[in-house]
Amino acid sequence: MTLTILFACLSGLAMTVLFALCPALSFWWRLPIFLGFYVAIALLYIAILFVSFLLLPKADPSPHTRSVCHRWIELTLSWIFVMIGYKVTVEGTDKLPNTPYLLVGNHRSAFDPLCTEAALEDHDIAFVCKPSVMKIPIIGRVLTKLRFLAIDRDNARNAVTTIKRAAELITDVGLSVGIYPEGTRSKDGNLLPFHAGSFKIAKLANCPVAVATIRYEKRGLLPWNKRVSIRIVDVMDVDFVTNNNTAALAERTEQTIREDLGL
Repeated sequence: MTLTILFACLSGLAMTVLFALCPALSFWWRLPIFLGFYVAIALLYIAILFVSFLLLPKADPSPHTRSVCHRWIELTLSWIFVMIGYKVTVEGTDKLPNTPYLLVGNHRSAFDPLCTEAALEDHDIAFVCKPSVMKIPIIGRVLTKLRFLAIDRDNARNAVTTIKRAAELITDVGLSVGIYPEGTRSKDGNLLPFHAGSFKIAKLANCPVAVATIRYEKRGLLPWNKRVSIRIVDVMDVDFVTNNNTAALAERTEQTIREDLGL
C-alpha cells in the first residue's frame, strides 16, 4: 500500500507540472496521462530494484543486508498484490513462537512463499524451494539474499545438505524456515503425500514447528483476483518435537491440515 500511495502521489505531481507547462491540454487527457506516469514510475522502480540486487555480491549477506533486502521485498510484494488484486489475510499469528521455528503447510501455488512473507511481515522466514526457482535470472539472486535454500529431493546427498543448512539458519542465524512437506504444488486442492524428511530440520535445530494452511478464493470479476487466507492452526513445541520422530510430526501435521481444510 505504501508504494501504491507513493507512486500515485508522484504521478499526480508529474501530471500537475505537465499541465502547468502545457495548459492547452484537454481535461480528458488527465486520466490516461496519470496512468502513463504511474506505469513509467513503477517500471523505473522495478528496474532500480533489479539492478540493485544484481550488484549485490553472491556471498551470504550480512544480517543488516538481509534485513534491508527483506523489508524492501515485503514492501514490493504488498504493492504487487494490490496491482494483481490479491488480498492476503492471516489468522492465528498469536500462536507463533517468539523464537525461530520451522513453518510447514499445504502447497497450493508458486505464490505461497510470497504470500506468507507478506502476511508474516514481522517474522523473518527463509523458505526451502526447488532448485529451478533459484536459477531464475534476477529472481534467484533476490531469493539468495533472502537466504532461501534450494533442495533437490531426487539427490539424497543434496537434500541432506540443504536440511542441515536450514537447521543452521534457525540455530546460528536466528531465522525461521518455511518448507512444504508435500514437495510440490497440489493443483486440485487435495494434499499430496508428505515427506517426513522435511521435519528433520526441526529435529536438528531443536525448534518448534508451526503448522499453517493456505487457501485461494476467487474475488471480483477479473480472473486473477484472489483472496488468500493464511491460518496458523497448530504449533508443536520443542518437547513434542524432541520426543517424537519425523513420521509422527508429519502425521500430526497432515491430520491438522486436513481437518482445517475440511479434506
